[in-house]
Amino acid sequence: AARRATMAKKLPLHKRLPLLLWPPNLIGYVRVVTQLLAMFDPNPASSYAVWMVTLSLALDYFDGPCARRMNMCSQFGDLLDHYTDHATMLWLVYVTASSGSWGRANLAISTFHNGVAFVYMSIYGHYFKHTKKGNFWTRTIEANNYWNFASILYCANCILLPLIKLSFAGTYEKQPNAVTTPLIDLTDMLGAVVTFSYSVAVWL
Repeated sequence: AARRATMAKKLPLHKRLPLLLWPPNLIGYVRVVTQLLAMFDPNPASSYAVWMVTLSLALDYFDGPCARRMNMCSQFGDLLDHYTDHATMLWLVYVTASSGSWGRANLAISTFHNGVAFVYMSIYGHYFKHTKKGNFWTRTIEANNYWNFASILYCANCILLPLIKLSFAGTYEKQPNAVTTPLIDLTDMLGAVVTFSYSVAVWL
């Protein structure tokens, strides 16, 4: 028994812990919980909801590096991460889309994009950027760890602009779907074009 205990201590952490208790996956669970807390708040623009969704998004920058550093990358962790990402994106656009024709179009594009992501992951068992195939458009959006113009527009449409709208609406007691400016709409429209194109390109 003592020998087995000694051998167990020598095993790396990812072999001693069950997959569901790997630290990167624990971060993923916190992301899910904080996002659900935001989603179930009656007022999506409340300070509480905005901070919860912001925390969920911020933790997205830790689970991947943590998994790689601890040698705990897994299909489960990857899917947990990206299903959470896309559920968050869809909710953000849903609660901030304006009631006009552009808002409806933006929500339709977001629903299409996130639906594509859910279907793609359920079929292939991994996220878009982990495919060995790819093409010019998908590689453009995914290049340089997302720091390029196409990716900025994509992130603006799916995450950044909705967060700004929620924060502004909460601060000035307005409805999230009524908060916009011509510049925000223009940036959002360009981002929606990228989002739609990305949704189609992953199948090519």
